Amino acid sequence: MIKYYVRVSTVEQKLDRQLLAYNEADLIYSDKVSGKDKERPQLKSMLQDLKENDVVVVKSLDRLSRSTMDLLSIAKEIESKGATLKVLDKDIDTSTPIGKFFLTIIGAVAELERENITQRVKEGVAIAKDEGKYKGRQKGSIELKGESLERFKKFYKKGFNKTELSKEFEVSRATIYRWEKVLRERGEL
Repeated sequence: MIKYYVRVSTVEQKLDRQLLAYNEADLIYSDKVSGKDKERPQLKSMLQDLKENDVVVVKSLDRLSRSTMDLLSIAKEIESKGATLKVLDKDIDTSTPIGKFFLTIIGAVAELERENITQRVKEGVAIAKDEGKYKGRQKGSIELKGESLERFKKFYKKGFNKTELSKEFEVSRATIYRWEKVLRERGEL
């Protein structure tokens, strides 16, 4: 059985690009969570459902994992069930020795690149701070503007609880608490 795993990082993003890339799957599992998040319910479900001779297909490695350790752990779990992994954009197939080798190498290179990007961003921020150009998020700032801000105030005043507000505005509850605090300090709530 062919099982296709697709993932996007946020609920606003669409799965279309990944779904259009492959249409031979018997089952599709999809998550809308960050790849860094260990809690990916559909990935977990797919791994539990795997049987011998199943094939797990992903469009690209970053849809499956964001770290080499996690990638290799997932690949090992797939292999332990007698299944194989295929990565479409790199033409990797772990049913072959060379496919297993390439999976390990490409996973390591992808993680190295992510770490290099993170390091460059930190260096850039440090330089900008030294030059007085970067001040971070301003205290008392709020990401909501215009209609969204008014909509938030309206929902808040109607008595929506923090969980309902976080779902409605697709942010964490901590963000809702911060928005509430900022708006109270401004006298807007």
